[in-house]
Amino acid sequence: MSDVQIVRLSTGEEVVAKVVYDKGFYTLTDGILLVPAGEGKIGMVPFVPYAKRDPVTIGEQHVMFIVEPADELKKQVIEATTGIAMPDSGGLHLV
Repeated sequence: MSDVQIVRLSTGEEVVAKVVYDKGFYTLTDGILLVPAGEGKIGMVPFVPYAKRDPVTIGEQHVMFIVEPADELKKQVIEATTGIAMPDSGGLHLV
């Protein structure tokens, strides 16, 4: 698993990140914390914004579940972490 995933932590936090599992630990790269913003909206803030290094390694006992995010959320996270605007799913448009 090294694609963008949603990780639910035992603290209740949900982090969207690139996830890799190795020997009892999950490594989260470019983590974005999902924050409920009311009325069905979700805010996104950096996960552990004051840390000197990325990625963050978390023991498997602190992970409740891992799921694939909806395409739109995945697109927004990639844009937020890379600055690259992702094209719509309508295919290539040549001008």
